[in-house]
Amino acid sequence: MPESPHAGKEGRAAVTPFGVGTLGWPHERVLRGKAGRGAPRRPSERAGGAWTPFHGSRSATTPGSQIPGRSSPRRSRSHGRHVAPPQPEHVRFGVPFNGILPLWHDGADITWHRPLDDVDFSSILGLGHVQAEAGPSVTPGGWQELVEAATLLPAAPDSDDGPVLRLRAVTPSGRRAINDPGDGAPIRLSKALPVEEAMGAGTGLDLVGFSVHIGRLMLRAARDGAILLFTLRAPRDPEAHHLLSVVSEVDARQVMHFHLGTLLDMDDGAWAHARRADNMTLLDLDVPYQSLLGREGPQGAQGLDLERLTDMAQPVVECLLRPGFPFALGSSVIIRGR
Repeated sequence: MPESPHAGKEGRAAVTPFGVGTLGWPHERVLRGKAGRGAPRRPSERAGGAWTPFHGSRSATTPGSQIPGRSSPRRSRSHGRHVAPPQPEHVRFGVPFNGILPLWHDGADITWHRPLDDVDFSSILGLGHVQAEAGPSVTPGGWQELVEAATLLPAAPDSDDGPVLRLRAVTPSGRRAINDPGDGAPIRLSKALPVEEAMGAGTGLDLVGFSVHIGRLMLRAARDGAILLFTLRAPRDPEAHHLLSVVSEVDARQVMHFHLGTLLDMDDGAWAHARRADNMTLLDLDVPYQSLLGREGPQGAQGLDLERLTDMAQPVVECLLRPGFPFALGSSVIIRGR
């Protein structure tokens, strides 16, 4: 993994040029452009209230059984037999695609699920909303890998339900709270999907939605001066293999610099002008943040131009898809130790 060419410099303007709250760059508001209708739908946000992936709200007196993501109580099928409750499981996330969430279980298992609640995982994961833990990758001195993780409560053996994912928020209140009641926001998932269905047999990949998500990951990494790390993992393979690293930063002129490095042979498409060094294919991108902005909306809000955002993400997307359809892509951020 290449170390940041500017790792020794101090005073990088990774956040202050944009000067907007915790995660709130202007691009968080709206995506505009000719292909705007193809952009993935994002959860609504209520002014002044806690951000939530669910529509509407619930009162403090709503019974727990009516909380979105929590299964309704049902009559036991055990007919008096004692059934041990399922044990929580630690899981990591793969990169969501086509509305499907890959889960990396401890060990060598991977499962794919659809959310049964109105949740868009591409608007939640990888953007700094969810609690993270130290990752397994070897990192340059002074840097630390962070991977997002959650608790999975498996369905009871005699139940038709799928598992329940409990997402824990980075902060206990505000936009990042994701309705976290303290033990994690419960999100109901489908049962594990067959691989053919998960891989979109007959429908293919929603390339626009996938590219928008990757573009937003790049923006977050530039803002935080982080290294984006993408890995690829196959079923029954406990090892995640390095696919692409993206050293990211932004200078005082609001120009974002991305330094891409992969072990794959990339020499066509957006990588036509890449160079080879130390058995890696390297590509540098310089993208002024202002060049991504579209026209102001009727209320003065200025969002990203969809086509420009997907163009920025194209080299990363081409590399991620080179091995084939994204069976279980993973992403993490490597940041300076604090």
